[in-house]
Amino acid sequence: MPGEKQTNWGRGLASGFEIAVGVAVGYFAGNWLDKRYGWAPWGVLVGMMLGLIAGAYLLIKEVNRMDRQDKQDRT
Repeated sequence: MPGEKQTNWGRGLASGFEIAVGVAVGYFAGNWLDKRYGWAPWGVLVGMMLGLIAGAYLLIKEVNRMDRQDKQDRT
């Protein structure tokens, strides 16, 4: 199925983009906190880790959804 490969590429790119955006938002929020409260470098580090965790959560959620859909398609 040629269309399925393109869909998987799109899903993979979307998942990578979600992780990258999460880390970027965490960086900028942490950087703002560092400048405002003088927490450097802890705000950036914690913000980026939270962004990474949020992105990984979304990735795991998407993989589980794809797995359920694959099982339904096989039955």
